[in-house]
Amino acid sequence: MPSKTYTVDEANQSLPEVRAAVSRIVELVPVIPELQESVRIEEMKNRRAGGTEESREALAQTVASLRSTEMAVAVALERLQAMDVGLKDARVGLVDFFGYRDGELVELCWRLGEDEVGYWHRVGEGYAGRKPI
Repeated sequence: MPSKTYTVDEANQSLPEVRAAVSRIVELVPVIPELQESVRIEEMKNRRAGGTEESREALAQTVASLRSTEMAVAVALERLQAMDVGLKDARVGLVDFFGYRDGELVELCWRLGEDEVGYWHRVGEGYAGRKPI
């Protein structure tokens, strides 16, 4: 049983905060593998350069960028978790809010780019099971 359930109106009222967090996640998640590759490249350059101050600084800056990006994603995820909103797909910004429909626990479904929470599905059905509210 979720700790918080939403009505459709409550879910829609929370969208400004949800949208901000989800937008940040969708923006940053694809950058992480690129930054990880940059760290590997800088590590290799650092080893080849014999650990010069310049190569150590370049590596440190790249690692700091990676850590900063990871932290920003973690903060956005924590915001969603604190609201009891489930991130289902970080690439497209798909989230679910637990709610009730005709006495049954369901998931109210929203995707980044949609104006409002306009879909629902049974728990576990996922995106393919979306139905208009």
